[in-house]
Amino acid sequence: MEKLQNMKRFPWVTQPISIRDYFEEYKDLVDDNFGCSYNQRIVPQDTCAYVAQAQDFDVKIVDTEEDDAYYQKLEEACSIDLLTCDDELQQHETSGSLHQSGRLTNWYAGSFTDGVIPDGAAEKLQVLREQEKELEKRQFISKYNRLRNRLLKYSSTIRMITDSENCPEPVKKLHDNAECLRDVVLNVRIHRPFFKRTHQKKSYNSFPSHSQELLLLGQQKLSELRDAITCINDLAINEDLSTDPMLRHLTYLPNNSDLYPSGFFYINGIFYNDMRDPTAKDYSSVIRSWAQRHEQCGEMKVANMEAVTFNELELRLGYPYLYLHQGNCEHLMVFTDVRLHHRDDVQEISRYPLLRGTATKLSVSCYICGLLMASWLVWGETRLPMPVAHLCDRCLKLFCYDKDGQKINDIKVLPFIDEFRLQQKVIIKKDIGTRL
Repeated sequence: MEKLQNMKRFPWVTQPISIRDYFEEYKDLVDDNFGCSYNQRIVPQDTCAYVAQAQDFDVKIVDTEEDDAYYQKLEEACSIDLLTCDDELQQHETSGSLHQSGRLTNWYAGSFTDGVIPDGAAEKLQVLREQEKELEKRQFISKYNRLRNRLLKYSSTIRMITDSENCPEPVKKLHDNAECLRDVVLNVRIHRPFFKRTHQKKSYNSFPSHSQELLLLGQQKLSELRDAITCINDLAINEDLSTDPMLRHLTYLPNNSDLYPSGFFYINGIFYNDMRDPTAKDYSSVIRSWAQRHEQCGEMKVANMEAVTFNELELRLGYPYLYLHQGNCEHLMVFTDVRLHHRDDVQEISRYPLLRGTATKLSVSCYICGLLMASWLVWGETRLPMPVAHLCDRCLKLFCYDKDGQKINDIKVLPFIDEFRLQQKVIIKKDIGTRL
């Protein structure tokens, strides 16, 4: 399908990258330049010496006082202290409160304020000169401040609370001589379901916001990514519980993921189907039959996602690939970054795919009280001004049922899964009823 799109129109999309070949070559290049494996820790003096040799600098690798003085001078010239300025806010001097909720924190609600530049600092650092221009635009150009928030890449991203090493989960420290995983880390963003509205204006068909951001290892299977993707359509229970609307029923009733386990990833003309369940269907068969009647689509192949690792893929960074499940629930997924795994990353393979962040999402409140979060969808209640209403458990029992627990009107009641609760890790697939 990429043949139908001119990639020159999208400068942020890279050329196809063979994950295994590219990073194996890069690993060897790094190993040759530094004289040891890239994931080993080396002392700064050795780093300077190997870099100097690679650049043909006139530096001898001899442990003498003259060489120590050279390394100290070089370290001072490259010190991060040169990136600071006088009267700079310290990290503990927060300009505002850091909003936290459970294990989540706003990515853009940092410890510093971007509206204060110390005197003379813009003359020292280029980044502050650019920031000074940015602040002038916000002050003198009307509506600029509101419009710029729409263009920020991570303006709606909630990062998981990190430790001192800026890692989404605590890192088990390695010994200086210990080697970390020799692998690559892929950053993938899963977007919310996309439903094209052909009968409405173009503005209603904008690119959907993302719902998850995950870190993957190159050695992992594609099926592991699918198991890590959370979608409320998988957790939904399509069964009328109006005769006995109790949340405890959700612990044993099958949800959509149990009834409809099929799904696929579409990457570079290949459908990677999930056929692990005996009842799974090949969703791609209908699409491939259609593509055979349209030669411009090219050849489409089929593979099982549980048999393919990310190292075997050829990916374009920034290009939207497709994840489809539940028949017609389509998610766009974008690989935004690929890099070598390093010592400060999480070392346990079992903890990947690692949730790095989620998108902001307001909860759905009860239509009647407006205080509690909605737990039920009610169909056909004639005393409400809409055909379908979101109600909490308390209002449902008081408004739609009499004192004997009988329905007042002929209604249908289905469980409602709130995306905000998923972000707070309140709802888990198998114990959903005990935590609500």
